[in-house]
Amino acid sequence: MIAYSTNARRKLRAGTALKALALVGASVGAIGIGAPVAAQDFQNVIASGRVQGTNGTPVAGATVEIRSDAQGFTRATTTDRSGAFRIGQVPAGQYTITISADGYDTYTEVGVALTQSGAANQFTLAPSGTASASTGGDIVVTAGRIKVADFDQTTTGSTINVADLADRVPVARDLTSIIKLSPGSISGDGAFGNLSSVAGSSVAENVFFVNGLNVTNFRTFLGSNAVPFEFYDTVDIKNGGYQAEFGRATGAVVTATTKSGSNTFHAGAVVTFAPKELADKSPNTLTQDNDNDLRQDLRADFYVSGPVIKDHLFFYGLYESRYVQNGDGINIGKPPTYISSTNKSPFFAGKVDAVITDGQRLEFTYFRTTSTSYNTINAYDPATNRLGDYQSSYLRQFGGNNYVGRYTGSFTDWLTVSAAYGRSNDRDNTLSSTPNISRVRDYRNSSLGPNLANQLQVQSTNEDERKFYRGDVDLYVKLLGTHHFRFGYDHEDLTTTGTTNYTGGSFYAIRNSTSLGTYYTRRVYETGGSFHVTNEAFYAQDSWTLLDNRLTLQLGIRNDRFVNNNANDEVFYKSGDQWGPRLGFTIDPLGTGRSKIYGSFGRYFLPIGANTNIRLAGRNYDVTDYFKFVGLDANNVPLQGAPINIFSPCLRTSNSNCRIATNGEVASTLNSVATNLKPQSVDEYILGGEVRAGSYWRFGVYGTYRKLNRALEDSAIDQAAINYCNANKLGCAALYTGFSQYVLNNPGEPLSVTLLDGKTKTTFTPQQLGYPRAERFYKAMTFKVDRDFDGTWSLSGSYTYAKGYGNYEGGVKSDIGQTDVGLTQDFDQPGFTNGAYGYLPNDRRHNFKLYGSYRLFDWLTLGASGTLVSPRRFGCLGVIPPEIDPYASLYGVAGNYCRYAGGKLSNSNPIALVRRGTALKSDWQSNLDVSAAIRIPSDTIDAVIRFDVFNVLNSKSVSTVQEAGGQDVLGSPVDYPIDPNYGAPTTYQPPRYVRAQLQFRF
Repeated sequence: MIAYSTNARRKLRAGTALKALALVGASVGAIGIGAPVAAQDFQNVIASGRVQGTNGTPVAGATVEIRSDAQGFTRATTTDRSGAFRIGQVPAGQYTITISADGYDTYTEVGVALTQSGAANQFTLAPSGTASASTGGDIVVTAGRIKVADFDQTTTGSTINVADLADRVPVARDLTSIIKLSPGSISGDGAFGNLSSVAGSSVAENVFFVNGLNVTNFRTFLGSNAVPFEFYDTVDIKNGGYQAEFGRATGAVVTATTKSGSNTFHAGAVVTFAPKELADKSPNTLTQDNDNDLRQDLRADFYVSGPVIKDHLFFYGLYESRYVQNGDGINIGKPPTYISSTNKSPFFAGKVDAVITDGQRLEFTYFRTTSTSYNTINAYDPATNRLGDYQSSYLRQFGGNNYVGRYTGSFTDWLTVSAAYGRSNDRDNTLSSTPNISRVRDYRNSSLGPNLANQLQVQSTNEDERKFYRGDVDLYVKLLGTHHFRFGYDHEDLTTTGTTNYTGGSFYAIRNSTSLGTYYTRRVYETGGSFHVTNEAFYAQDSWTLLDNRLTLQLGIRNDRFVNNNANDEVFYKSGDQWGPRLGFTIDPLGTGRSKIYGSFGRYFLPIGANTNIRLAGRNYDVTDYFKFVGLDANNVPLQGAPINIFSPCLRTSNSNCRIATNGEVASTLNSVATNLKPQSVDEYILGGEVRAGSYWRFGVYGTYRKLNRALEDSAIDQAAINYCNANKLGCAALYTGFSQYVLNNPGEPLSVTLLDGKTKTTFTPQQLGYPRAERFYKAMTFKVDRDFDGTWSLSGSYTYAKGYGNYEGGVKSDIGQTDVGLTQDFDQPGFTNGAYGYLPNDRRHNFKLYGSYRLFDWLTLGASGTLVSPRRFGCLGVIPPEIDPYASLYGVAGNYCRYAGGKLSNSNPIALVRRGTALKSDWQSNLDVSAAIRIPSDTIDAVIRFDVFNVLNSKSVSTVQEAGGQDVLGSPVDYPIDPNYGAPTTYQPPRYVRAQLQFRF
């Protein structure tokens, strides 16, 4: 955004061709003026630009001073012989810029925005006493400023000024909705909360920072700590092309900054209400009865900010109260149930800024995201939409305390250092209100297994803590051009503590059997422990400007290291050095700073999620014992029956009625982690261009190509091990059942591991294992346009044409809603890879976005935001025939085999391979949101009433469909018959709802 911009206002008399030539000459004289840079880190920007005279001549030795409009601190420098200047590491915000030079009138402009997306400007100074003078009465040349391209970055994505945008454009008040404004981003599967998929990656490959603090969920990589919307100041979404200081992501890097205090006291209240009466409902699906859905959200934010010591010490404080209600009818299982939830948890946040002296700065940020959701389960009648008797209740607990402190010190024009330390805490607990009552399923008369007791089967406690520290140095050197060296180190210590067990301590299932009669099983499942993960990285980046500032080279390298420990705090995985080059270039083709051509190459690495530690290296006790059924007690839990002693000896009793899966000891990773394991990595190539037109317009186009180098998944090696044991006469084949040894590995690469006998070490080739290489490709072309808000109107839009294909989605599996990062079903058995290569769940061929605002009157601003996205593609899931893969067949409806031919399912069709994404499509997703903000006249406060209508046309496009086309049934009417519900809608786009907001700002 630009407040004032006239590079050279020229007024030509009609018909004076010579004067027109004079104008052309003035423009040509500007060619050769170098391209400024505007580098950035997690919070700060580098103010840069060039100073020239009205004839385009660089002004050397000019004094450039910037003064923060909010906090009053100043920074100053002088221009070099090319007129270039640079002021390192200043907070993003609005500044008053003053430029003075001998022989020129002093130029001052208030309210110049320096942001992550633009902190580079070109200034024109008028000769002394001629700022508004005419030359021969024909051409009037004045001083001014134009915003120019940032030549120090090759990043693609968007930078959103949250407060500004939210005042003018309809947007949901959460981080995910902001990210989805970025070109090319899409909504992932609803099973993962509709999180954002960026540049073909899965929703579990993004990383999130708030004021430099990493708040990503390091257990599953799904989302981050939920920071209230009102606390955000800016959000920068880096879709690709990011520099070496950014890492631990193979998707997007999202860096947010929060609001700060200023020299002026401010206070206010923002009350937002989305009433249930004005919320429409989605059509019913197979599993969801939406007729009686409840959605109501009331939030009130109160803030106060100001100076403690003018120009030196500032504070900002925020309190948010919430009252959020949800209700859903559930058709899964019998009988149907209705789940109601209420969340009244408040939120606290604060930030303190201390400017010790100009260039020496301390910041401290604290926010508490702790919340509790109270959930109640009732019986439910879908025919009448009435709730029945209370059945049970449970709590969901989230969030935690977070803080980060940061020091930034600029000692000279060429040296800036910064350091940060912080902690982030999160939790995800599910606690039953009746923890001593078990869940009981009765399968005697129904394969659906109606529940007889506790509706909640599993309860868990999961506590995560991240401690981090980092240091960075910015160094500017002139040597064969200008170098901006940036290097640093960051270190994270992660601790995850979790326990999972059945409510009541056991899960019961009542069954009938010809051989056993009526019996019940009691399964005891306990898993948990405390686990440590260490992530660290070194990086170095040189932004090298040369050829009279027409070319900038980005020469960066990053070294990531990841270490994972088991529940005994013993290392089971150490990645070693993972070198990721970050290379790029920018060219100023015309030398005006108004256009650029850029390109980049980057290699990105993803650490191992802590969920893998828990699953592979924790304490697991999993034992099922068998008893005769004799009846139920008052809680509908089976009474103690006689043990059926035809199984294995038990661990905790003297009976022999047990089947033992795991014995409760810390699992050894000797047999479950490949010794040559490497982390997931992605290579990315970007080539693009950008041009600025006039004072406000910016047009861009860029192409992106991403390739998955390797994935990290678990795979069964049983068949390969059996063949190896037999071929070498080792006598270990009897240890393998087909499901005995799952190994964390890089599919499609050699796998080195110790076999189950504990002594045989070997390396299997991909051919011996039967697994292909994990592959994922993303190719896209993006066109974008931005028109900055000028006090009247703004517009931003993008179109992305993309293809995402391969045999691996990422850390999640949208086909079945699986969230086990690194442990999905994709490579569990070789049969699952058959037909897996195709268009992936996050493939969207066309993606249109357009949003903007128009100030119709001083008191009325209208806004709109629209999207149009092409359909998602689906395949057909069924049982893999035993003759194809006998082990994968036992997983049930999980492979790409169905009775599908000629575009239809039929029991008369033979079972055939149906390749991924070739059978069904969802609908095109179209959405239009509108808003109106009405300013209430007042001399003392800034008061606004605002109304937003989301999905104003109430479009009901199908988002996902049932992909299961087969049933795991033998002989009725045929083996593995078709599922009649194949292709039925399972989710729709969110229905229309209305949000009202009242703002009072002082």
